[in-house]
Amino acid sequence: MSEFEMTDLGLMHYFLGLEVIQSYAGIFMCQRRYVQDILTKFQMQDCNPVYTPAETSLKLVKDPDGVKIDSTLYKQIVGSLMYLTSTRPDIMFVVSLISRFMKNPTEMHLMAAK
Repeated sequence: MSEFEMTDLGLMHYFLGLEVIQSYAGIFMCQRRYVQDILTKFQMQDCNPVYTPAETSLKLVKDPDGVKIDSTLYKQIVGSLMYLTSTRPDIMFVVSLISRFMKNPTEMHLMAAK
């Protein structure tokens, strides 16, 4: 502070989508607020929670005859989920699976992402 002008904002609470809780027991991070923002952004706040990130028998393939969807929306969903994997490694496999179809996504791929 003697070299540069700065302001002490206290303990960090929220930074780049990460909630930070600092206590004497340690520092804890989560992305609960980021997840809520994602659900709101993609109109999924009323969705049903599940314990597994994807159906256990999920088989995604290229679907040239399927109904094409907006690839920008699909890329936004996949990108948001990729950022979420920093605190949720359990969804990494499914996110990498759905990211393979970003070039020509169809409704089947969108449903898997949701």
